[in-house]
Order: sequence, then C-alpha cells, then structure tokens
Amino acid sequence: MNQPTKTQRIIGLDMHPDVFAAAALSGRDASQSRVDWIHDRQATAGLEGWAKKHLQPGDVVVLEASGNSFAVAARLHACGHTALVLESAQAGKIRDNFCNDDRHSAVKLARVYQSGLAKEVWQPDAKTREYREVFFAHRNAVKDATRGRNRIHAFLNEHCVRLPAGTRLTEPSGETTARAARAWTPLQLDLLTQKFAQLREVEARRQQLEKIMVRELAANARWASLWRLMGIRHRVAFALMAMVGDIHRFPTAKKLVGYFGLAPRKDQSGQDAKGRDTGLGGFGRGDVRGLLLQSAHNALLQRDSPLHTWGWKLLLKKHRNEAAAAVARKLTVSVWHLLMGHFTPLVEASAHLRTKLLKLATVIGKPGLKDLGFTNRDAFVDAQIKSLQLST
Repeated sequence: MNQPTKTQRIIGLDMHPDVFAAAALSGRDASQSRVDWIHDRQATAGLEGWAKKHLQPGDVVVLEASGNSFAVAARLHACGHTALVLESAQAGKIRDNFCNDDRHSAVKLARVYQSGLAKEVWQPDAKTREYREVFFAHRNAVKDATRGRNRIHAFLNEHCVRLPAGTRLTEPSGETTARAARAWTPLQLDLLTQKFAQLREVEARRQQLEKIMVRELAANARWASLWRLMGIRHRVAFALMAMVGDIHRFPTAKKLVGYFGLAPRKDQSGQDAKGRDTGLGGFGRGDVRGLLLQSAHNALLQRDSPLHTWGWKLLLKKHRNEAAAAVARKLTVSVWHLLMGHFTPLVEASAHLRTKLLKLATVIGKPGLKDLGFTNRDAFVDAQIKSLQLST
C-alpha cells in the first residue's frame, strides 16, 4: 500500500445509505496530522457535488469496506478523484476502539490509512460486481429453498405425516402426495398450498440464476476452462470468477490459497518453536472456501481424479475433513495454474468432461440452448470442448 506524501490530504469518508461524514487530514504522520475540516450529515445523493466543491487534486479518499463502498468509490473515480477501500476487519476494529460517531469515525479512518495498519481492498470492475450480485442472489435462493423445504416438513411433522422416500417437494406430484396424506381441513390445505407455492417460486429463481451462471461461463473461455478440473462445475467456477476477478492480482498460487483461507493457521508462542496447526477458518472468503471444500470431498469420491489417490493416502493418516482441506488447497493451486495458462493443452475430452458438459446443458434447458444458438445438448458440448481446446 502506498504511503501518503507530505503534500497529500487524506479524506476519511464514513458512508451511510442516506448521509455521510467526511474529514480532511493534512500531514504524513498519523499521530501529528491535523484535521483541516469535518463535514457531517452530507446527503449521499449529492456526493459528486460535494466532491467538486471540497476535494482538491491529489486528495486521497479512504472509506471502509461495506455494502456500498465499491459503488461510492466508482462514483468518485468517475469524478477524477482517487478513492481507496480499506479492509473492514482491521479498519473497523481500530475505529470502534474510540468514540464511535460519524465525525470521529471519518477522522479515525483517515488516521488508520496514514498509520499503514489497514489493508487496501481490491476494487472489482463493474462486470465482476455484477457477477458477485448473481452469486449472492443464488446463495440466498438456495437458503430460501432449504427453509421452504424445512417449513413443509415441519408442518407435516406437526400432524404426524411422513412422506414416502424420494418425494420431490418441488414437483406437482410432491404437493399432491402431501395433500393426500391425511384429511386436511380447508384452512390447513390453504397453508399447504401457500408453502408449496413459495418453495416452487424460490426453486424457480435458483434454477434461473444457475442458467445465468452457465451462460456467463460459456461466454468466457478462460473461466470455462475450470470445467477441466474434477469436482468443479458451474457453481464453483462462477463463484471463483465472481470473487477472484483478475487472477493476475495473485502473483503466486499461495496468495490465492490464503485469499480463500485454506492455509492452516499456526499457533506459536514462547518456548514452543514449532507451534501447532489450529485448522482453518477465521480469515479469507468463507463462502468460496465452503464450495471448494465440497469440491474436494467430491474429488475424493472420483476414482478418475488425480487427487483421489493422493487424498486417500492422507485420509488414512488424518481426519476426513483435514484430508479434504488439503485436497481443496491442491485444487486451488490447480485453479491458479490453469487460469495463468500453465496447463497442457486439451487434446481430447474425457468421458467425465463430456458428462459434466451434458449436465450443464441440462441446466440451461432447451429454450436457453436455442437462445444461445445451439440445436441440442450435443452441439453445446462440442462447442465448449472446441473452446477449451483453443483456450489452453
């Protein structure tokens, strides 16, 4: 992170949906810099006008990572100003140790940046932000669908009703089976109908979002190349595309592993020279880490996967979760090398890859394939294999 020069002013910006507070600090040293001015309760809608009136060339605006921080930074960039987003895990802790109001928060954000204690967050481009919106919408749809199923099962359990194994609640047959399970009152039937309708709605939304994922990946040959890796399909590949963005911002595979929090933490102090591993968690992108761990468990079950034998050797010595974490690390390293173009060219598609692409074509559906210009699933598979051969 570049340190401010003596002539630069640092503008701390504490943003809220409707209002914001700003503080201008002059001086390079955080402990001795002076506060030039503080503006409180400014309208967020008028940010550009405020910046035109009060910001000078060379000013550096810093704000804490939050829900609208990237959009605010983009608005300031469009006005010709420099805006940096600071990691909330560190900036927020330092700020909250002091009097926590908007005026003081703006000052403390500027001082945190001057001290060099807060890391700067990479700002994704507009397309990557759209991908992240799709990713989070899909994750919420999955949660809503799970809640919908659980509510139906809870309602049926209240009346001692167990549906036969294999009953698909999202299909019309599932609702028919539930309605015929006992003699319901008219009010209970209304409740059942509403619960099933809500489940079908969120399930349709989830499926539509997955179609968007496959479509966007199919249009981006570099990211679609991740389908070559065992255990990675559209959900994981799209999550990586949304969160990684520019792979070149990770100079080594180790940096990418750390970004997802897949490197084991070490606890070392005093006379204990070696320390001890304390497992995963507590840092990194937990949402993508969870998907990569699921992919690792899947790779352990695929006998054709090059990670299968290596992973099972670890499984004989360690707990299954530890082995899966190690496989996920290796899978992440493979992702980095593949995206950097270090893999050997794809000469011939394996049966596993063809099966995976057929499943992806099924996710898109016949209408979606037709909109993309494919007559059937096989045409989609052939086009994707050709694209993979050309891109690696």
